[in-house]
Amino acid sequence: MKPIPASGLYYPNKFIRIFLLSLEDVAGQNGVKAILNMAGQSNLIGNYPPDNMEGEFDFSHYSMINAALNDLYGSKGARILSLRAGNAVFSESIGDLGNVLDTNSESYQSKSLEEKIEFGLALVRSVISGKKETSIPRTEDGCFLYSVQHCPVCWGRTTSAPECFLTAGLLQAVVRWSTNGLDFPVTQVKAHSCGDATCDYVISTTPINAAEK
Repeated sequence: MKPIPASGLYYPNKFIRIFLLSLEDVAGQNGVKAILNMAGQSNLIGNYPPDNMEGEFDFSHYSMINAALNDLYGSKGARILSLRAGNAVFSESIGDLGNVLDTNSESYQSKSLEEKIEFGLALVRSVISGKKETSIPRTEDGCFLYSVQHCPVCWGRTTSAPECFLTAGLLQAVVRWSTNGLDFPVTQVKAHSCGDATCDYVISTTPINAAEK
């Protein structure tokens, strides 16, 4: 696999650690070893990033791991593994995000469903960007539009279709948390790897499982 030059942009260590551990749960240690070897990241074998939120893992290394995952498991297999890992990244990191609002409190429960969705999306954007975010843009039909200016998943790569499944899984998980268990469709509509300026995700305001709640 052709190396991707260092980006000078960094992702939290904990996110990468959880990502690799999630892959290990499904693919096993040997499976992850094969992925890391193909990605030119053999230094990570048995040496995952530390369990902290320091931004120290270069986007280029992360992108190469995702490219290797796709090469070894195909687009469908990589999608399943990455969505699962994205969900795990948020679920296992929520305790490290600081003093976040109690989603079971009376004041939070009085919020509308759309306010809860926006709260969750703004929270994850704030954590990743390091800047306080409180609002998320909308599409013309009222869905939320989550844009990633610098994407760690597809950094430096070219793909025929948007394939940043790990971010989609992360967004699924954060919205499920912020709405107390509802699932919403998350669709990637643009990607840097397809020549777009941003990686864009559309998050519906209509829950998939509303009838079950």
